[in-house]
Amino acid sequence: MLRRLYWLFGAVLIFMWCHYVWLRIGKPPMTDEVRAKFGKRSIALSNGKTAFEYSEGNTPAVVLVHGFSVPSAIWENTYRALVAEGVKVLRYDLYGRGFSDSPAIKYDADLFVRQLKELTDELIGTEKFVVCGLSMGGAITVQFADRYPDRVDKLILIDPAGFPLSLPAAATVVKLPIIGDYAGRILARRAMVKALPQNFTRSVPPAVEAAALIQTDYAGYDDAIVSTLRHMNLTDLKSTYESLGRRHIKTLLLWGKHDQVVPFSHASSVRAALPGAKFVAFEKSGHIPTVDEKEKANRAILQFLGAAD
Repeated sequence: MLRRLYWLFGAVLIFMWCHYVWLRIGKPPMTDEVRAKFGKRSIALSNGKTAFEYSEGNTPAVVLVHGFSVPSAIWENTYRALVAEGVKVLRYDLYGRGFSDSPAIKYDADLFVRQLKELTDELIGTEKFVVCGLSMGGAITVQFADRYPDRVDKLILIDPAGFPLSLPAAATVVKLPIIGDYAGRILARRAMVKALPQNFTRSVPPAVEAAALIQTDYAGYDDAIVSTLRHMNLTDLKSTYESLGRRHIKTLLLWGKHDQVVPFSHASSVRAALPGAKFVAFEKSGHIPTVDEKEKANRAILQFLGAAD
């Protein structure tokens, strides 16, 4: 009887391992052919290809850095509004998201800051630029600006991460070794479907939903999400914010009062660390005011840039 249990246990383990492998090799890889199909440009950087959209203009460039799981499609409203005013704009997909590559590497701040540095070096050159970060993109932006203040003209933070947060139970499970990797490959798409509506006070824009789900069809997205949960510091950046505050970079801070992802109460912590920041609260917005109250958000950004009255 005991021997049968051992055999059964072994068979289950083998099945789970095969299923775990199949969950990756059963999905197509992200390739140049896929990017071309969806009309995406890309550039090769040290850790893989980065998908981007870049519009020339007559102002210092604005670089848009998206958040944890939804790719650069989240910036559609903002990108188009800036382009319409003649602003030079760059938006891109973080590694493991959208149409960028998903390298088998640790997804931490060093990776994302390096990606931003290399991308802007290649496309913008040595001129200073405005860097705008949303949620986790805010955490990336703050760390980039603190490491490379000579590259940053101005800073825009939208509901940025970096202070203590309570993680959902599923995220805690995913952080566990072995079982977390398996769970991540199974649950990544379902988690996306469940989490998307929590970002908005209104309905999820169809184009955002489509872009968020398309990326889950390709190999590497789920592993990147798991690695980011394990290695990206999103809750303990107080000292980095304070260091950035001492650099006196002109900053705009936007926050939705109904944010269910990074609570509005965190705004006071960010403002204390960045005492000179201009602050705009959004009464009707959740985590992404550039969608929920896009006209107000775009107007605030354009005025901050000096591109509108």
